[in-house]
Amino acid sequence: MTYQAVIFDLDDTLLDTFDARVHALHQAFNNAGVTRLTAAEFLSNLRGIELQQALSNHEMTSEIATELYDDYRKSYWTKKPGLINLYPSIEAMLRKLCNHGLKLGVVTQKRRQFEINGYLAGAMTELEEAGISDFFSAIVGFEDVTRTKPDPQGVQIALARLVVSPNMALVVGDSDADMGAARAAGCHGCHATWGIGPGYQLKDSQPHFVADSPEALCQLIFRAG
Repeated sequence: MTYQAVIFDLDDTLLDTFDARVHALHQAFNNAGVTRLTAAEFLSNLRGIELQQALSNHEMTSEIATELYDDYRKSYWTKKPGLINLYPSIEAMLRKLCNHGLKLGVVTQKRRQFEINGYLAGAMTELEEAGISDFFSAIVGFEDVTRTKPDPQGVQIALARLVVSPNMALVVGDSDADMGAARAAGCHGCHATWGIGPGYQLKDSQPHFVADSPEALCQLIFRAG
């Protein structure tokens, strides 16, 4: 099959934001006096689940979970430069896909763009800081949907903006939520494992493909064509 578009998840797929997220959640846990959870372990187990929802599921009152999330969010979006990075070969992969005429999109659980402390923040800002925002013709964030992944709504919005039918698009992400959204939207899904470490297995989904590097993803896409 020849694909016309590729739709990417953001965190742990295009951008390595793990250290920034750990730093922000560690600060939030410390401020709230939470000692029974470590930020790194907690975030490692999310895999597509919204952070606020995950906090609420951890035997916390809704008030504490909301305060923690707000503290985390403020810390994350006011972070110092240099805590997020592109995974190796991401820019070269995106350039190659664009040069071959594929349309590219991003669907993320993060807000696309908002203002905090007088500054713009959000997924769009991170893509711009990473130098890859111009590759994407559609960026869909939290404020663009009423139902988050694994619901297909975000992918469907991206497809509409890219003017591509579901069967001509490949969705690339690291989590069950990404692969679930791909299937529900009628797209093929590719599990990207380069950002999540060796040995991680999806729990609830069967992706059509698995790629352990951006180079392998390119080979898969061009072989399909």
